[in-house]
Amino acid sequence: MSKNSLNNRWIVITRPVHQASGLTKTLEKEGANVLSFPLLEIVEPTSVSLLHRQIKTLESYDLAIFISANAVEKALQYIDKTTLNQLSIAAVGKKTARCLAKHGLAVDYFPSQIFNSEALLALDEMQQVQGQEIAIFRGEGGRDYLRDTLVSRGAKVEYFNVYARRCPMQSIEILKQYYQADKLDIIVLTSGESFNHLLRLAKGEPWFSKVPLLLGSERIREKFKDKYSADTWVAPDPSDETIYKILREWSIA
Repeated sequence: MSKNSLNNRWIVITRPVHQASGLTKTLEKEGANVLSFPLLEIVEPTSVSLLHRQIKTLESYDLAIFISANAVEKALQYIDKTTLNQLSIAAVGKKTARCLAKHGLAVDYFPSQIFNSEALLALDEMQQVQGQEIAIFRGEGGRDYLRDTLVSRGAKVEYFNVYARRCPMQSIEILKQYYQADKLDIIVLTSGESFNHLLRLAKGEPWFSKVPLLLGSERIREKFKDKYSADTWVAPDPSDETIYKILREWSIA
C-alpha cells in the first residue's frame, strides 16, 4: 500500500465539527484535501426537565451504557461523576471508552474490535442481564435495537436523552461547486441520520449519484440501498481508525 495513497484526494467529512478534527488531521497528514460539511450539530435535549427527573433516580440503576463520546460529554453536564461511579459502565466503542476514562470514569466493558451495538450485546457480560436496571445515555432518536435486545433478555431499560441533533446545513451547493471543479472524490457518512439529511439536501440532483460514498456500517447501506446508486464503500464500524483504514483501501482500488 502506497504511503501517500491519499495524496491530493478530495474527501468530504460530514461529522459534527467538534468530532471531525482527529480524522481530518490524520487525512491531511497524508496529503488529502478534507472538506468539512457537517450534517449534524449537537444541541440541548428537548426535555431537560425530564432528564433532571431521571437523574434523581439514577442511583437505583445497575448499569449505565454510553452510546457515544457525545453522550459522555453531555451527560456530565447534568450528572455528578460520583453517582455514575456507583454503577457499572459500558461503552459502545473505544472512543467512547476513552472519553469516559478521560473524565475519571472506570469503564467495565466495551467491544474490543468492532464498535457498535451488536458487538456490545455479544459480550459475555451482556448475556445475563435479567432483572437489571439499565440506563442508556444517548441522543434523541436513533434505532432501538440495543434497548429492545436487552429488554428481551429480561432487563429494565430506560433512555436518558442527554442531547438532540439537528442539521446545520441548508444547501448542498458548495459540494456541487467542488464536484464541478473535479475536487470531490468521496463523501464519508457515519450515521443514517446524516445520510438522510444529505439526500434531502441533494434533492435528486444527477451529479450527486456519481459521487462515491463511504458508509460507517453495513446497516446504513442496507437502509439506503434503494436510494443511492453510486459506488459505495462500507466500514465495519464508524471509528476514526476504521474509516481511515477503509479510505486507504478505497484510494488504491
